[in-house]
Amino acid sequence: MDVDPTAILVERRFEGPPGSGQGGWSSALFARRLPYPATISLRAPIPFDRPLHIEETDDGHRLVDDTSTVIMTSREWTPDVPGTEPVDIATARAARAAFDTFVVPHPVPDCFSCGTRHDTMGVHACPLGDGRLATDWTVPTWATTAISATGVLWAALDCTAAFYVGFVPEVRRVVTVQYAVDVLRPVVPGETLALVAWPGDHDPAWDGRKRGACSEAFDDHGRTVARARSFWVSLPT
Repeated sequence: MDVDPTAILVERRFEGPPGSGQGGWSSALFARRLPYPATISLRAPIPFDRPLHIEETDDGHRLVDDTSTVIMTSREWTPDVPGTEPVDIATARAARAAFDTFVVPHPVPDCFSCGTRHDTMGVHACPLGDGRLATDWTVPTWATTAISATGVLWAALDCTAAFYVGFVPEVRRVVTVQYAVDVLRPVVPGETLALVAWPGDHDPAWDGRKRGACSEAFDDHGRTVARARSFWVSLPT
C-alpha cells in the first residue's frame, strides 16, 4: 500500500497509554507541520501505523485518521510558560532514585518515554521535597534527526508533568488533553538534562477531573532548554 508522504504516522514503538501513541511525541509530529507555534489539544486515542492527515479549520488545524475521526486540533500560541529555579543534574538523578517506591504501581509500564522496560527513555520524575518533581534524562542516541530530537524532548517533558499531576498529592490515572512546548534550543543525542515539573501558574488543586502543570528542561549549566505547559484529565477508576 502506498503511503501519502504528507501523512503523519505514529509507530507502535512510540506507545504511551495502552494502545495509543504517546501524547508528547505525537503532538510534536503534528506541531512540526504547522506554520505557527501551537498548543495542541488531544481529542482521541492516537492510532498506530495509520496515516493521519492535517486539515485546516477556521481557527487552526486538525489531525484526522482514515475514518475522519479527529485525533488532535491546534491553535496558534504565544509561548507563555513560567520558569522555575534550575535543578542540577546530580540533584535530579538523586530524586529519580526513589522512583521504584514512589510510583507503585506504574500506570503505563509500556510507555516508551516513562515506562519500566529496559528500552524506554527512563523519564522517572520523583519529588524534590520543595513541591517539585525532577529526574535526570539522557537524550537517546537514536534521536539524530530534527524530528526525532524534537519528539523525544516533547515526550520527556510530557511524562515529567504526568508524574506531578498523577501522583502529587494523590494518585490518579491521567491523560494529556492539551500540550504546548517552547523549545529554546535543539537537544543533542547523548546529552543529559534535568527535567522538572511543578504547578507553574496553574492552581495546584484539582478542578474536578482537570488539572494543569508546567515542566522544564535544564542543561548541565542550569540553562533552560525547553519549557512546557500541559492540561490533564483524570480517568474514572
